[in-house]
Amino acid sequence: MRVGDLMNSPVVVINGTDNLAYARNLMLREGVSRLVVVKGTRPIGTITRRDIVRSLRNYKMRQRDFDSILVSEVMRTPVTTIDENAPIAEAARRMVSANIKGLPVVNQVGELLGIITKTDLTRYFAEMMKGKYTVGDLCQSERLPVINRHHTVYRVVDVMEELGTDRVIVVEEDRPIGIITETDLSFIRPPKASNSFLKGARAESEEVSSTRFYLIPVAEDIMTPDPLTANLSEDASSAAEKLIDNGIGGLPVVNDGGLLVGLITKFDFVKALAKEV
Repeated sequence: MRVGDLMNSPVVVINGTDNLAYARNLMLREGVSRLVVVKGTRPIGTITRRDIVRSLRNYKMRQRDFDSILVSEVMRTPVTTIDENAPIAEAARRMVSANIKGLPVVNQVGELLGIITKTDLTRYFAEMMKGKYTVGDLCQSERLPVINRHHTVYRVVDVMEELGTDRVIVVEEDRPIGIITETDLSFIRPPKASNSFLKGARAESEEVSSTRFYLIPVAEDIMTPDPLTANLSEDASSAAEKLIDNGIGGLPVVNDGGLLVGLITKFDFVKALAKEV
């Protein structure tokens, strides 16, 4: 099987002169985590949810509206691409080598044809690698991205940056109680100096009352509670299927007692494929 057999086409593209608000809304509308930045028919960069999250960490960026920040200011360039006729394992190796989660697919003259992502490779793993690995063989077990429910959103961003991960696990007494991903962060509009992140209203006893105003939201405000998990001894292909079927990127790994012992993500399946001949 070749890259061209798994790639997604057409590709959701954007220009370097578009703004971050448009990029963010385009990702949300199209249900994608990355956009290919093009000049004509050729890819010149990429922008991902993580790039948007990184803009939250930069103080000067945080003071600007998303519609004043250009894609060219935060995109990754030069872009790493792959030929449509390359084998699947080569795509995995290239992703691992460059530490990226998606590759624009080009023809022999460098024109954009499609994109292949960690999701495509995880789906391939689920179908082709049954019985070959357990979750324990592939999962991360050291330097896990864990926080507690009272850590601020800025601590969440810092942990993601420090550990190079796209999610953190919220724990209580060593048990996973929630997940926060780049998706949760990248669609929060950063505040101006005098504004809060979140505001709104809710109905209480047929009356409307103001919600809390979060100057700095904490983990429990934005986490997804009661996350799906994987067991150490589970077939890795089963965990891969769980990710694909539920449209998620990673699972906390627990032991038989339900305690957190690891994390397995789509990129761990990419790493496994990269070692295949």
